[in-house]
Amino acid sequence: MAEELVCPITQELPVDPVTAEDGRVYERSAIEAHIKGRSAEALKSPITNEPMGPRLFPAVQTRNNIERMVKSGAIGGDKAAAWQKRIEEEKRVAETRRKAEGGDRDAMAELGFWYKDGQKGLAVDLKQFEWFERAAELDEPTALSACAQALLEGKGVERDTARGHFMLGAGCALGAEHACYLKGFGHQLGLWGLKKDDKQATRWFRKMPGCSVKNSAGNREIAAKWLREHAPIV
Repeated sequence: MAEELVCPITQELPVDPVTAEDGRVYERSAIEAHIKGRSAEALKSPITNEPMGPRLFPAVQTRNNIERMVKSGAIGGDKAAAWQKRIEEEKRVAETRRKAEGGDRDAMAELGFWYKDGQKGLAVDLKQFEWFERAAELDEPTALSACAQALLEGKGVERDTARGHFMLGAGCALGAEHACYLKGFGHQLGLWGLKKDDKQATRWFRKMPGCSVKNSAGNREIAAKWLREHAPIV
């Protein structure tokens, strides 16, 4: 029975099963990749090689069958691994959402980052800013940094540099490492209305190691390298 449920492209149990116009069930991401970039005239079924349309339909019954069999133990081992992970992620997302809707600022920020990065089974979604904003209003440092960057860059929200700088300053005051990095980066390149100023870039990059909220791991070495190459010796 499990073999009949396997996606013919990935050869794995589909986590997000859909039915294509050829009548076959696929993993959504796999069949979308097959369809993408092909004209209507050139699109063919990956199984029969016959012409087919681009529409996809949620395979709800297949999904329910897989979920039921995984939960009951009828399907186990490697084939069930992706589904076990999905089940665990759904539980965690539901619990985090419950906390966020109840006013937990840390949960709000966590949801925002999951939506931003497409984690825990959630698709990348502009809801990220909504959750970041709610957490930022409660002075959550990582959310203040995320809101500031979105507002300064105009990504997922209308650009508002004045509000972005206000949130950036609040994030810096609360010890958010990424807020200090953004301050330094803005001065390094003269972005977002900030004056290009190596002294100010140095000042903010040097604050990063002392920040209490470590939320800029990917930029620490970038800042450190710039300091080694450009910062004046004091």
